Parts: sequence; structure tokens; C-alpha cells
Amino acid sequence: MMRSEVEALEERSKSSLVQLHAECAILERMVYKNKNQHRRCSYFQYLLKVRSDLRLLQSAKLANLLSSCFQVITGKKPKQKVHLLESLKWRKSDVRKPNFIEQLHGVARLLSQMVEPMLKAACEISILLARSFFMGFSMTILSLLARLRVLVQQMLLDVVSVFNVVSYISQKKQSVKLTHEGIEVFREFYPTHQDCIMLECVWKIDKFILLESTCKTEDSNSTGDREIALLGAPAIQYRSIDCFLEDECVSIPHEAQMGKAIEQALLRVEEDGTGSTPNASMPKGHG
Repeated sequence: MMRSEVEALEERSKSSLVQLHAECAILERMVYKNKNQHRRCSYFQYLLKVRSDLRLLQSAKLANLLSSCFQVITGKKPKQKVHLLESLKWRKSDVRKPNFIEQLHGVARLLSQMVEPMLKAACEISILLARSFFMGFSMTILSLLARLRVLVQQMLLDVVSVFNVVSYISQKKQSVKLTHEGIEVFREFYPTHQDCIMLECVWKIDKFILLESTCKTEDSNSTGDREIALLGAPAIQYRSIDCFLEDECVSIPHEAQMGKAIEQALLRVEEDGTGSTPNASMPKGHG
């Protein structure tokens, strides 16, 4: 995903949350003002279900979840990015609560289920409008449900896109540069190689349907990356400190001894003035 696309997605998500908050406030006021008159009707029960879903969505703190996701995607704050990536390895049994990507997954499921009560409420309200009953109330609720439906569906698409990008990033080995007191260090992140969940939105009749699929990650990819990194490093042989303290290091490789023997043989050839190497298997006098 390009940086411009990420910025556009982030701005659209923030704008959708602000508009959703305003529409929720209007719905709360409409329900409060008309509850005594319409509370026994079926269409009002659907409105109460819509309000309940919106309250549940607000309690999920979607703004904080999206903020964490965009920090992982953009990497503007490296320390927080590393912390968030490491938090994806935590199990629910250890910290007693799901991590932010699991919470975002739950929000996506909620958004996909919120449209059906809106459509049922709109159908019931349209019957009132066709019979010319409660015209002001019916027109206001229908326009409110239309705006909520568009916002919820757009937020579902955005949440799915963000979820897939974060899931993809969390399954890749990466190195993050950190700066602490003027010192730059690199922090390596290795994924856990668990099954990755990918989401998809498919339009069906009158709304988007959320589809979930599990992608199995291959451990060989990460292992191969580590092997390539090791093979690409220079083959440096380090000597222990005993080599500098003792007169002779006992850990000299056998290849080094062979190299010294060859040099001595060449020096003897130059001293003898011959152009051939003496045969080591014959005595010196029979050369």
C-alpha cells in the first residue's frame, strides 16, 4: 500500500468516526423523545437494536485501535511500532484481554452485523411513511438510517483494509531502527508463524458480507531469510584471548600450518636454484 493511500485511508477513517459520533447523538435524542409513544411498535424495537449496536461500537474505542494499526503501518514512531508488534505475540490467557488486532477483528464482525437491523427498521418506517403516519418522525429516521448505513459500510471496508495490512506486516521478519539518546540501534522482529486471518468484503444483494479466510504461513520463508543473512555475512574466524597471552596458540587452523610448510618448501627451491619442487617422499640426498 502506497504512503498516499495510507494517509487517505487514515483521514477517511477519522472523518467517518467524527460523523458517526454526530449521527449517534441524533439517534439517541430521537429515541429519547419518542420512546413513550412508539416503544411498543416493531419498528421502534429495531431502532433500539440499532442504538444498542452503536453503543457497543463506541465502547470498542475504534479510534484507539485504528491509531495503533496505523502506527504499525506507517512506522512513524519506531518504539511504539516494536511494542505493538510484540504485543501481537501475547496470548489472551496471559494478559487476560485480546490484543488490538483481535479487537479490530471483533469490530469488523460487529460492523458487518449492524446493517441488517438498519434495513429492517427502514422497511418498517417506510410503511409508516407510505400510510402518511408520523411524517416528520418517519422522514427524520429514514434519513438518519441512510446516513448510518453508508457510514457503517464504509467503515467496514476501511477496517478490513487496515486489518489485512497489519496482518501481513505482522507475519514478516523486519528490522526497526530505534534512536535512544543519540544512539541508533536496530531491533529485529520475528513473527510467531501462526495461522494468519484475512478478511474480505463481498457485496450481496443490498449490503457487504464479511468473509474470513485462514492463511497458513510457511516457516521455511523465515528460516530461509535467516540462513541467507548468515551466509551473506563474511566468514571471520575470531581468536580467543589466550592466543595473545601465550607464546603459541594451539587453535591455529590446519590450513595455516599447511600454508607455512608450502612457503618453506618454496624458499628451499629458490636457494637450490632449481625450478621444481623437491619430492617429500625421497631422502634429501637423492633429489
